Amino acid sequence: MGVKRAMQMAMKTAKASSNKVFTCGPLIHNPQAVEFLKENGVESMKNWQALKSGTLIIRAHGMPAAEIEEMKQRGFAIIDATCPHVVTSQKQIRKYSEKGYQIVIIGDQDHPEILSLQSFAAAERCRVISSAEQAQNLELNNKVMVIAQTTFNAEEFKHISDAIAAKNPDTVVCDSICQATSDRQQEIMKLASQVEAVVVVGGKASANTRRLAEIAASLCQKTYHVETAKELESVDFRSLKTCAVTAGASTPDFITDQVIEYLKNHSR
Repeated sequence: MGVKRAMQMAMKTAKASSNKVFTCGPLIHNPQAVEFLKENGVESMKNWQALKSGTLIIRAHGMPAAEIEEMKQRGFAIIDATCPHVVTSQKQIRKYSEKGYQIVIIGDQDHPEILSLQSFAAAERCRVISSAEQAQNLELNNKVMVIAQTTFNAEEFKHISDAIAAKNPDTVVCDSICQATSDRQQEIMKLASQVEAVVVVGGKASANTRRLAEIAASLCQKTYHVETAKELESVDFRSLKTCAVTAGASTPDFITDQVIEYLKNHSR
């Protein structure tokens, strides 16, 4: 939902705006979608601060609060395409941080969503971890709030948050993982052990797509993470009877459809 919403907002802005339109970094983690946006007048800018004017679109992952404030002060027109699930996490973090809670965010340290979420907590009371081992070594305050990157592995999140709660009974756990992400992870867990091969479609930089590929690979040796059907040309599917296909949240439907069509034409 958040990805489709961001794409729709970007396309609508490009059609309606008399300004040049830019996204602050890739709108979503899918190179083909970013290229499609560029062809339609929306350019991805790694360093938006270098711009003098134009309309800026905040990416689906969100952005640090201080950067958004700087955009406003510099007079840019701003379109906020932050995924609503991420916005909910931002609000939760701000609420508990203002109550004096230590905020523990579970996710990938350098992921854009994490950089955004961190900015809504008091810096001295915020920690980012990604494993149960790090949770064991974490120094905890009296009150702790635990929340996850919206595309984090749901099973791993429970494992880590349980470890923190065991150390500190006064722990609030916020279930922030996107339901669509969780559903896809659960589905591939069931499917991967029942088939001979799995194809995961989506951007190599997409955290949720990589997690789908990791889950699949742990259950099915022949797991292929591809961005387009072209990457499958070196794989012989003719000897296989069953293959599962899944896609990351940021993968456009037309790319997934192309992969499925390729498999139909290059298998039994």
